[in-house]
Amino acid sequence: MVPAFTSDESRDRQGKLANMFQIQGIPSVIVLDAKTGNFITNNARTEIMQTTSDESKKELVASWLAKEAVPIDQAVFTSDDSEGFLVKAVKYFAQRPAYIFGLMYMIKQLLKYLEELGKDDGIENGKEL
Repeated sequence: MVPAFTSDESRDRQGKLANMFQIQGIPSVIVLDAKTGNFITNNARTEIMQTTSDESKKELVASWLAKEAVPIDQAVFTSDDSEGFLVKAVKYFAQRPAYIFGLMYMIKQLLKYLEELGKDDGIENGKEL
């Protein structure tokens, strides 16, 4: 019989796994050795996204099989920093469209403030400088 988990237990388990594998976003793909449970790579999502043909997919799987799997406590986790700041910012706002309206509102308020600030600086005692 499969053990059942309460939502709190599931959330705790999910948090522990996310911390252990340094997961920062969803989806995330981590490759483990099926026989031993040892770590192979945590950059699999990026590697999969870069494959374009069936041949490159086979080569990718072959590269994972060729890697030496290490115990998870000895694993070196990599981060995917191949995207620039601008690309990350665009993706962030594309995933959260409501934030775009908030950002537009803040920019509009900032421009109004700067315009008022400019008007106050140009006039002193009713005379322009």
